[in-house]
Amino acid sequence: MPVMNPWRIKSTVLSGFSVRTAAGVLAAALALAVAAPAGGTASIAPDLANQAGVSQGAQTQDQPSLPDMAGQPEAPTAGEDQQYREREVLDPETGEWVTEQVEDGASDELAHARALLAEGQPKKARKILQKWVKENEGHDRYYEAVFLLGETWFESKDYYRAYEQYELVVENTGGELFHTALFRERDVALAFLSGQKRVVWGIFRFPATDEAIDILDRIWERVPGTRLGEEALRTKADYRFNQGDMDLAQDEYANLARQFPTGRYTQFAMMRSAVAAEAAFPGIKFDDRPLLEADERYRQVQAAYPIYAERENVAQRLEGIRQQRAAKDLDIGKWYERTRQKSAAEYYYRLVLSDWGDTLAAAEARQRLRALGVEVEDAE
Repeated sequence: MPVMNPWRIKSTVLSGFSVRTAAGVLAAALALAVAAPAGGTASIAPDLANQAGVSQGAQTQDQPSLPDMAGQPEAPTAGEDQQYREREVLDPETGEWVTEQVEDGASDELAHARALLAEGQPKKARKILQKWVKENEGHDRYYEAVFLLGETWFESKDYYRAYEQYELVVENTGGELFHTALFRERDVALAFLSGQKRVVWGIFRFPATDEAIDILDRIWERVPGTRLGEEALRTKADYRFNQGDMDLAQDEYANLARQFPTGRYTQFAMMRSAVAAEAAFPGIKFDDRPLLEADERYRQVQAAYPIYAERENVAQRLEGIRQQRAAKDLDIGKWYERTRQKSAAEYYYRLVLSDWGDTLAAAEARQRLRALGVEVEDAE
């Protein structure tokens, strides 16, 4: 195996974007520092992109934008024309990166595999890539080949095997290839959540929603504060909500709003968290804690986004919560009345009149007090 130039970095470009390892970035930064004028400093900062509006409950206020994975687009599909940069070296005299001619046949073999993927022949591409990966461990373009191997499994709808290859890339690379692999892991999670099965031993197929949630959790842990991380949290919350798991959904939406207070989905997440909390209330025979949480969250939406709250009928929702809480207190009073505990029943009927005097439950509470021989005026 040839001795590596200490200035050489592993560089891979997917869809026209280059990937350089941390060593290359550090070397470039040092070159910039040398070239900077006295008293000046060179700075490297990620680009920020304007946030898009929320499709459900679009943001009406201007929001600061989030890092968007250095401006990276959606992960390309296997059929797209993908170009990869060859190895480069840093010229110590000019401080510029220059292309170095590859001396082996990796470019031809990987290009052939990509062409087969583009033609819809993942099995043939996989055969080439598996052989190349086995024979070229430690090669500069090793993880590029691993990523392409994952693409062959993805195109064959063996999503978990694809995920395993993407995970190897994520754990061992950085830059654009790292981000692209994370995007593809997100695509695997979406496939599982949409009903695609995990293939085991090439024969058995099992639901993989738990695996999908784990994948999204790991994406968020690896790139917090980015758009991809935000999308991962939103996807989890939407899945819980659509499955009717309101206890978990309200927590997921609340976490999304907390982690991204100025994100694309903040007001939508706050509203959904309140809706999910209200929906988690099973009825007046049960604990009304979900109603209390929903009430608080609706009021937070009103305070932070009054126009949005008006459009989403938050005032009417709060009134509905009042009616339910009044009905619950009335039901408690009825229970005490049925068990012949008159004083306790009278207490709860009076409570309904004092706390919820303008509700439907209050009218019935007055009738029950009269039936118990209590003067209504005194009760009020």
